[in-house]
Amino acid sequence: MFVTLGRAAARRRWVFLVVPLVLAALAAAVASDIHERLSYGGFIARDAESNRAAMAIRDRIGRGGADVIAIYRNAHHTVEEPMFRRAVEHSLATAPKGTIVSTMTYWSRDLPLLASKDHHATAVLIMLAGSDDTSRTASYHQLRPALRAEGFRVQYTGPVAVVDGVAERALTDLNRARLIALPLVFALLLLIFRSLVAALLPVVIGGLSISITLGVLVLLNDVVEISAITLSLVTALGLALGVDAALFVVGRFREELAGRAGVPDAVTTACATAGRTVFLSGATMSGIALGFLLFPIGILRSIGVAAAIVITVSATLSVTALPAALALVGSRLTTRRLRTPRRRRADPAEGPWAGLARAVMARPGHYTIGVLLTLLVMTAPFAHITLGFPDQRTLPADAPARLASDALQHDFALGGLDAVQVVVSVPHRLDTPTGQRTLRAWGEELIRLPGTGAGLIAATSQHSAVIYLTHDSSAEDPVTRTLVQRIRALHPPDGGEVLVGGLSAMAQDTLQMLGRRLPWVLFSIAAFTYVLLLTALRSVVLPAKALLVNALSIGASFGALVWIFQDGHLTWLVGAGRTGYIDVTQPVTMLILLIGLSTDYELLLLSRIREQYDATGDNAVAVATGLQRSAPIITASAAVVLVVSAIFTTNGVILVKELCVGVFIAVAVDAGLVRALLVPAAMRMLGRANWWLPGTRKTRPQVPGNSDEFTP
Repeated sequence: MFVTLGRAAARRRWVFLVVPLVLAALAAAVASDIHERLSYGGFIARDAESNRAAMAIRDRIGRGGADVIAIYRNAHHTVEEPMFRRAVEHSLATAPKGTIVSTMTYWSRDLPLLASKDHHATAVLIMLAGSDDTSRTASYHQLRPALRAEGFRVQYTGPVAVVDGVAERALTDLNRARLIALPLVFALLLLIFRSLVAALLPVVIGGLSISITLGVLVLLNDVVEISAITLSLVTALGLALGVDAALFVVGRFREELAGRAGVPDAVTTACATAGRTVFLSGATMSGIALGFLLFPIGILRSIGVAAAIVITVSATLSVTALPAALALVGSRLTTRRLRTPRRRRADPAEGPWAGLARAVMARPGHYTIGVLLTLLVMTAPFAHITLGFPDQRTLPADAPARLASDALQHDFALGGLDAVQVVVSVPHRLDTPTGQRTLRAWGEELIRLPGTGAGLIAATSQHSAVIYLTHDSSAEDPVTRTLVQRIRALHPPDGGEVLVGGLSAMAQDTLQMLGRRLPWVLFSIAAFTYVLLLTALRSVVLPAKALLVNALSIGASFGALVWIFQDGHLTWLVGAGRTGYIDVTQPVTMLILLIGLSTDYELLLLSRIREQYDATGDNAVAVATGLQRSAPIITASAAVVLVVSAIFTTNGVILVKELCVGVFIAVAVDAGLVRALLVPAAMRMLGRANWWLPGTRKTRPQVPGNSDEFTP
């Protein structure tokens, strides 16, 4: 198949080039307003109790919720003065029609918790119009510039304001990172290939992958909820993996040209070898990314769909448009005026990487133990990971929504955005004296629970009420989680129903869902990866070894992530502050993405070793020669991913920063320790067992000294 594809690309090069260029142009036109069409929600499963609590406030009560909290501050007047009240109420009255469902102010029912401790500020709880997070965000965009009061400073926080701030900052930093990444990646490839044309082709493939993917995402937005935050992921993955895939094909093409092959034959061979490996790797990574669809959380599904599309597009372009481009400019890749002459080695098995492989295989046990101990030490911090739901701390310290959230936390007795939200519904009416006494008695029972601070009955309807409880600890603190569990264990009054929401409850609901789904997802991914690697490598042992090695390198990156962001070590190096927790969905996101990346490198390395083993029949020679032939390209590929990850680490949003730092560490560990040291050592100890496949008999070439005996 890939031989035929390579020949077709060489013969009909213009067709293979024009089609993706036209598709990219059409996709760019379709995606021109992509920022306005993507989702701002999807952070919690729809059937989670915490989400049902938020919906109950909107559907059963109609007020008392807080999509946005507007803080009005005046340094010269206090909330007790009539002019303060008039100014705030007049400001709220000027809100654009159809943007606000309800408001709750300090003067609504004499609510002292909505006044600041110094009485120079007040918090207004606003429920926005809209059927979902995206439409409520649209209402917020209309409301934000409209609320003005002369002499007052107005700040905005709350769930919608924070998510909107995250999306806006992510998109702003994305555009800046993209402008930096493209020229830096091109410069790096120029150093690697020493050829302008060879360096340019992978960057073009990466750019086309991003453009086509964005167009597809816009078309899919009505079918699958695509989060605006995934744009950073699409850009980083598209650039890194598009360049990564093209790098292998271009490298193999240049290798064939150096062996005196003609341009058409070099294109065919590169497509049949490196192209086949890249496509199988892309299919594996896409299948792994689709594992996100097994989670009922919109943002995870969005990440899975976006990652699968950009990986598939990158792999497809690498075996269609790229071979056609190589056929078109093939001779220029070897012209001396376009590249610096380099001394060619007569024997590909003699080189620094082959020498390293032989040194490792001379003492495989020592290297295996050393690498494993290093990885286990790096993994150790993961044992005390604290998971929490993203809040204002995911924003930079100078972000407006972060500043407003901090002001709410420190200046108001109400506390910050991490108050526990309790929705109680009863069969009897609450708007009667008996119902009010019942509600107050049950509210006092809530306040007596350990860890509870003040309580606020924000709003009631005939049969439902919403109560906010403050607490002294953070949302991710075990004390707060225990408080949520105790509230859920209480018997509701009059045999009614109690729903608990808020950040801590959302984190617990997400953790419980992940605990139920993750084992099945991991089993599915492991089985899928194993079968594809079995097909590609024709070995029962190597796929199992690959999965085990991947788990070790991923664990090391997890531990490093906890050590940096949660524990606060070296945060200055990544431009962040200590968060005290890791986003509850981040381990799952990183796990699935890093399984794909690790499998990618494993497949590219082992495919080349397999090729050498088929040619020589000698395990030790195959490992040394395969590493020598593939390691330079794998190292160059890893360098590109590291550069892209490092650039996108400058994103001010902690969610994006954590993911990019995790990828950076995982790729550095994978390319440095695992592929260069652990894989050769493990393959040396396994010997011919590496290539065991039941039911097959293959006559290997008779090579002098063909055995697993190895002499350094």
